Order: sequence, then structure tokens, then C-alpha cells
Amino acid sequence: MIGIILHPTRIEREKDRDKDPYVLFYMKLAQKHKVDICFYSLDQVSTERETVKGHAYSYRSRMLKYKTVPIPKINLYKCGSSIQSKGSFRKIKRLREKRDYRFYNACSIKDRDKNKDYMYLSKFERIHPYLPNTKTLCYDTLLSMLADYSKVFIKPKQGGQGNGIHILRKYNDKYSAIRIYNKTMKEELIPHHRLKHYFNRYFRNPSDFIAQRGLYLKTYKGQRFDFRVSPQKDRNDRWQVTGMIGRLAAPGWDVTNINQGGEIIHDLRKLIKPETEELIYRVSLRIAKALEERFIHLNDLGLDFAVDRRGKIWFLEANFRPNRKIVNVKRNRIPFEHVCAVYRKYA
Repeated sequence: MIGIILHPTRIEREKDRDKDPYVLFYMKLAQKHKVDICFYSLDQVSTERETVKGHAYSYRSRMLKYKTVPIPKINLYKCGSSIQSKGSFRKIKRLREKRDYRFYNACSIKDRDKNKDYMYLSKFERIHPYLPNTKTLCYDTLLSMLADYSKVFIKPKQGGQGNGIHILRKYNDKYSAIRIYNKTMKEELIPHHRLKHYFNRYFRNPSDFIAQRGLYLKTYKGQRFDFRVSPQKDRNDRWQVTGMIGRLAAPGWDVTNINQGGEIIHDLRKLIKPETEELIYRVSLRIAKALEERFIHLNDLGLDFAVDRRGKIWFLEANFRPNRKIVNVKRNRIPFEHVCAVYRKYA
């Protein structure tokens, strides 16, 4: 049996369980691969008894039943965010230490931090050249970066979807400060002597943010773009890039997130040369392998890359739960096919 870990609210939907697109999607895959699966949430796990209460699906009977079963040896974490409960992550840690339990893509929110990722990846000689300078935010760091670069991004360490980003640019005796949140962009001009006031107003806990060198990106039809790359593990337990899309920012915007009005571009030939695309693929696989050394049991990543005006590629950040709004897509099937192969090999 393979475990599919979902958010508790998804598990608790009594009326719509057999209509939930995720449940239907994985039941169909279980039927295809001839494996039983169990949908459960981490709060229903008992490490003492090594059991879990969940909705078990038998591919033979095609029945979905709520019952207590042994914790599956192979599990795929499919919640929309990293594990926030210390108790839940302790459960996974205990079970992993027994060496015969695997929880793919299950990371603690405490470990998911853009600056920690930067510090870790900086140690790799073949990755470091592609990383824009990044530091934990404090006022002195911001001043130092504004002295070195004409544009600086400030991002939440654990934020996503382009929300809560500040972009500062130098303009003679002033700074332009742009704030982005929920598809709105507000700009204000700040005299140099008022920068500390701006900092104190918006960053009461500066250590929750990073300051990152701002890049001047290539444009397509006057709009900035970057890329989302999908490295995933195949059935042979090897990393492969299974997809790459371009993301075009809304006119006048610096961020390309779809949640902030960005647009998807599938034909990459409109944006970059084939050799640039190949380099992004190679660096993506290096990063995936490096992150796997730090976070055991990974098989699915979303990596964000950009290309600046000079044609240099840059790695921006890693997403451990790539946001795929359409359930029935290849990049949701591949991680399940990988855990099926692992299940048959080890369980």
C-alpha cells in the first residue's frame, strides 16, 4: 500500500470525498498500476502503534473505506504547504529513523527558507555562479546592497506566489519602492533620509525576509519573463526535467507569478536560444541532486530561473510543492509512478 498524505480538511470532506479531483486522480492511477493506496493526514498517524486512520482504496475491489491500517512504507506528501506542526514532523522523523519508511516531499516549514537554500547551494562550485547575492534582511544589509546594486528585491523567506515582495531602485537622491500584494502594485518615492522610516514601517521582523540582488531580465514584447522548470524522479530513480514553461510578467511588472497577473508561454523559442534552454536543464538537475542531499526523499521540484539582458542565467528559488492547478497532468503522474517503482523495489 502507498500512502497519499493530504490536508486534514480534504480528508474530512465526507460528502464530496468520492468526487474530490485529487482522490479520483490517485484512485485511477492506483487502478492503472495495480497498487492499493491510503489517503490520510498526519494528525491521524500513531507512531507507537505504527498505524494510521485513513481512507483505504483497494484496486481489486475498487472500494474506498475509512479504516485503521498499518502506516504505508512508501508515502507521497501532497499538501499545499510544508509541514507546519512540529508534532507532525516529529512523527515523520521518528518513522524515517526506522529506515524502512519513506515520505517523499515532506519537509518541515522550519527548514524551508530562501536564505537557507541560498547558503546551502552556495557551497556547490557548479551551482554558485548562478545564484544572485542573497542575505537575511537587516537595515545595514539593505544599505550595503543598495550601494552595490541599482535594484534590490526584498522577499519573505517563506512566502510564495509573488506576495509581500518589495522592489527598491536608486533614483539620484531618492529610492523608488514598489510593494506587491494580491495583484496590486504600489509605488512610492522615498528620500534617502526617509529610508529607515520605510524599513521600520514594513519590516518589523526583518529576519523573516531576504534581501536579494535585483536582476534586469530579458523581455519579450516589452514584458519581463522567467521560467519554471520541473525536475522529477523517473521510474529508474533518476532526476529528469519533465517540463519547462516561460512566465511573462504583466506589463510594467517585475514579478511573473500567475497569481500576480503573469502569463504562461509554452513556446520557449520565442524567449531564449536552444543552448540557453539546455544550460537551464543542466543546472536544474545539479540543483535537484544537491537539494536531495539536504532533504531526503525528494522526487518533485519546481525551480525558478531567469535570464538577464546579457543572456546570463540565474537560479531564483526552489518550490517543493509546485502549484499545479490542473490535477490530471503529466507532472502529477510522474511522482506517483516513481513511488510505485520504489514500492515494488523496497516495500
